[in-house]
Amino acid sequence: MKLEFKNIEGTRLRFAASRNPGKPQLILLSPQPQSILVSRNWWTKLEHDFDVVAVNLPTHGHSDAARHVTTVSQQGEFLGRILDRFSLDNPPLVGPDVGTPTALCHMADTPGRIKSATLGDAGSIGPLNEQAMFRWTCTSRLFQLMILASGGLIGSRVYTACANAIGYRNARPPAEILRDYRQKSTDFNRLRGQIGFLESYPSEQQCLSQDCSKITVPVQGLHGEYDLLIAVSNSWRLHKQLPNSRFGLVENAAHFSYKDSHQVYLERILAWIDLVDFGDLMP
Repeated sequence: MKLEFKNIEGTRLRFAASRNPGKPQLILLSPQPQSILVSRNWWTKLEHDFDVVAVNLPTHGHSDAARHVTTVSQQGEFLGRILDRFSLDNPPLVGPDVGTPTALCHMADTPGRIKSATLGDAGSIGPLNEQAMFRWTCTSRLFQLMILASGGLIGSRVYTACANAIGYRNARPPAEILRDYRQKSTDFNRLRGQIGFLESYPSEQQCLSQDCSKITVPVQGLHGEYDLLIAVSNSWRLHKQLPNSRFGLVENAAHFSYKDSHQVYLERILAWIDLVDFGDLMP
């Protein structure tokens, strides 16, 4: 993956792309607290078969902190500008973790921009069922200030270490991926933006709960069977509320199921794209 930067309306975003005009388009959004490097095990396959772009949303994974693009709905709106800047016209989207509420907001507000989506490992509609660490990050001002302690240098390391300690069941993140995250993604401004994104969850979930019925895009919800951060019931509830979706467990995987069982996850992505393109589901 060749990591590059592109400026979109004054915000510098990190991305990787393999542009193959004429091949099916695909966009990947990265999770938190990680970056687009989580897609690297898929990259050889994807760059061969797709016109693919992987991008870090503002304030995430080396992309610039943008105080005007912090909340879930603001990120959802900005996603449209990303699609425009990369000339992506109705692509399938893969967006686990923070990519899930972002994509849902965008699909609810701008029908027709996304062809299909693979989402999950997230709490997007209320009431949120989560473990203590995620709940505190969203709702506890004291816990948020602890993460931001010492300009983010200490708190961010604790935050990342805790998430990675319980986010995996089989895999372990390579040292270079952890180092990549810590080098730039955990500075104070970016970390403040990431906390602001999670802090917006409670109010944004109420809006998404009402808006889900408007989303006709085919959505595949995947969730790690042994997720200790966000309960599987969140993805199941989302599936039941979306008009055109299916739900699947990623067996023997924890919260970061896209890394814990990366080959299985990729197979599910490709099968879903094919089903929408050639099956009975209508985008």
